[in-house]
Amino acid sequence: GTIQPIAAIGGMAKAKGIVFHSDATAALGQIAVDVVADNLDLLTVSSNDLYGPRGSGALYVRQGVRLNPVLYGGGQERGIRSGSLSVPSLVAFGEAARLARGEGPAEAKRLSSLRDRFIVGILGSVERCHLNGPREGRLPNNASIRFDFVEGEAILLSLGLAGIYAASGSACTSLTLEPSHVLLALGVSHADAQGSILFSLGKGTNDDDITYALEQFPPILSRLRSMSPLTI
Repeated sequence: GTIQPIAAIGGMAKAKGIVFHSDATAALGQIAVDVVADNLDLLTVSSNDLYGPRGSGALYVRQGVRLNPVLYGGGQERGIRSGSLSVPSLVAFGEAARLARGEGPAEAKRLSSLRDRFIVGILGSVERCHLNGPREGRLPNNASIRFDFVEGEAILLSLGLAGIYAASGSACTSLTLEPSHVLLALGVSHADAQGSILFSLGKGTNDDDITYALEQFPPILSRLRSMSPLTI
């Protein structure tokens, strides 16, 4: 959920003649994205993160950047990806993007307030837990927290029974039980990374949801830690 200095990185790449690509799937609709100001040559975005249809995405390609084809055949889509596109899905993607552009600033402010309340509440009520990433400079809808002495999968199962749904990593790695490779690369130990949980807030999240989650979390962690052989 950390917001990286994309414009600065893009400027460095541009000065060295390096083609710069950014995956903005998580950022689109949450924060401002400007391919010119951010010095981007390539940008990947997805529809479902904007509440649009799943299976639709887009790749921005700066004029002058040449790509090798993904699929060969009829030569559609300027020779980059042959095949027929789903026009209804793409139209819905565009409408979702239009709505997100208009609603984005107000929604980001609302989610940031809920996110901060959740983070402060968890860190204040549960011992030995840590926020992944900075308190400021993170996406409005993101709260990534790791908990000592308990595996993430055990936390997720208990939360699910209480009607609270989170994840132990990104959707891209949902089929593996391995800890986040990003946390490991940042120097977090394997055991600590295993206890990391990602909470994503959205349009359907409200104050009552945050209150309920904060009420449920302490007893869940207390019970799991009482059974964990890792607890000190």
